[in-house]
Amino acid sequence: MIIFFGTHSIRIKTYTYKELGLDEKYSGLKFQLYQNFFFIFFIPVFPITKFWKVKNSLTNKEVGTDAELRTQLNLVTARKKTPYWAYTGFFILITPVLFLVGLLLLNLTQEITRSAEKGIESIERRKENDKLNEETIDLIKNPEVGDLYHIKMIEMIPKKDVNGKRKGFKKGEREELEYELTQFSIDSLTLKLTKIPNYFAADLTLKDDVKVSGKDLITIADSFKTLYLYETIDGSEAVFAIQKIDRTDQ
Repeated sequence: MIIFFGTHSIRIKTYTYKELGLDEKYSGLKFQLYQNFFFIFFIPVFPITKFWKVKNSLTNKEVGTDAELRTQLNLVTARKKTPYWAYTGFFILITPVLFLVGLLLLNLTQEITRSAEKGIESIERRKENDKLNEETIDLIKNPEVGDLYHIKMIEMIPKKDVNGKRKGFKKGEREELEYELTQFSIDSLTLKLTKIPNYFAADLTLKDDVKVSGKDLITIADSFKTLYLYETIDGSEAVFAIQKIDRTDQ
């Protein structure tokens, strides 16, 4: 019958009385230190305890020990290190776990690095967008005839339930429009539609000329907002955002 796990003892070393620093009266004895350990499939997994066998040097028979000798041997045992081989099975078992933990830590480190890089990129993009928005707002506040407004539009198509009632909106295609500033006053700017995509198929009609306030244009300088540059058909709506403003130096 094969024993797959259990405990076993192996002799570590045999000492003389001089090697252990014992009295001359123990000169006829030899001292054997054993390591007891738990094993799986005969592979040491972890140490349990150490113990001594004291034998007659001539007959090799085990002899009894007195309290004084046991005390001295216990002191010697406390100074002896546990042999590394007693942990062989533990190292074998723990290696795959450490490998998996290492992989997890590596993936975590890479993920943190990627997140940090994305965060830095996001901050840089935000700074760049903020700068562009500031430039756009400045051009709106200080307009010149001939300014070209590149405006993005997203159609908001109404959704209907099974009874034909309106139930919110769904986003349509994103379109890119171009308007030219034809005139302006303190309170308003007049934009003329100069370019629409050839594939434009929104369910609404864009106004050729539209008068809007500078304040309304500023609201769409950094995000999509409603701005009535169109006439609705079948309830469709749209949101707009200024992509950029081009100004030709005079």
